[in-house]
Amino acid sequence: MSVTHPTFLSRGSAGRRQRAGMAFAVPAALVFLLVLAYPVFESFRTSLYNIDLLTGEASFTGLGNYADIIRDESLRRTIRNTLLWTVGSLAGQLLLGLGAALLIDADWRGMRWIRQLLLIPYVVPVIATALVWQWMLDGQYGVLGHTLQSVGVVPEGSTPLGLEGSSLWTVIIVNIWRGFPFAMLVYWARMQSIDREQYEAARVDGAGAWHEFRHITLPNLRSATIALLALRGIWTLMYFELVWLLSRGGPAGSSEVLSTHIYKLVMGEFRIGYAAAIATAAGLLTAAIGTVGWLAVRTASRRHSRA
Repeated sequence: MSVTHPTFLSRGSAGRRQRAGMAFAVPAALVFLLVLAYPVFESFRTSLYNIDLLTGEASFTGLGNYADIIRDESLRRTIRNTLLWTVGSLAGQLLLGLGAALLIDADWRGMRWIRQLLLIPYVVPVIATALVWQWMLDGQYGVLGHTLQSVGVVPEGSTPLGLEGSSLWTVIIVNIWRGFPFAMLVYWARMQSIDREQYEAARVDGAGAWHEFRHITLPNLRSATIALLALRGIWTLMYFELVWLLSRGGPAGSSEVLSTHIYKLVMGEFRIGYAAAIATAAGLLTAAIGTVGWLAVRTASRRHSRA
């Protein structure tokens, strides 16, 4: 009478589970290749041509469009604006989100309503957000526009969205207001998983609120911060809707970012090949940022698990 060893049974069942998992993963991989990989390849292929929309002819230029990126002075200003837009939006959203997370983490009466109120900016459609802010900042009848004029921040009858020196900063502020609830939720969720015994031990040692925040809360939020920097950084870098709805990249390109610049190249100048080259280069940069963020999150999680 033969007896099958349990080890062989476990190996066989593990192999079947692995094959079943691969079978379920194949359709998802095919959809991924179809939805993402093919458009990326087509964008790169388009960047190698100069395309005439009127005649439909396409002339091969190789890396000529990429060489034009280096010589494009207007693109340099757009890149500077994009970096300022991305860094300013991220810094504001994370700082404001952290402050809001600390607020809603407190056990106060009526906190449930405060949490719902703080979520409003993120759930309101972007077009409604842009229209409301344009109305409030209007130089003739906007409540914020009138206030800024009365304190001398902007000239009489003007709006911050219509001035070269303030248009980009105004759009950044609106983006911070709209995006901070996402950071708030991520930080708050991470705060809920912090071991409360750490705070109790700190209070026994006589630590105050500031020391608890600095030595317990902030170190435990490191992985969440890295994840937010990667996710929101990628999202903000190529964000289009809010900038376009608020300022159209103006005036005189003062609030132009990469997404609006690419849109104008395609829809205004019909330079599809050059626009595809910029989009491909931006995509490579975004992928690099995502990879660095993913590696940083893995490193931080490993260090946290060891600690």
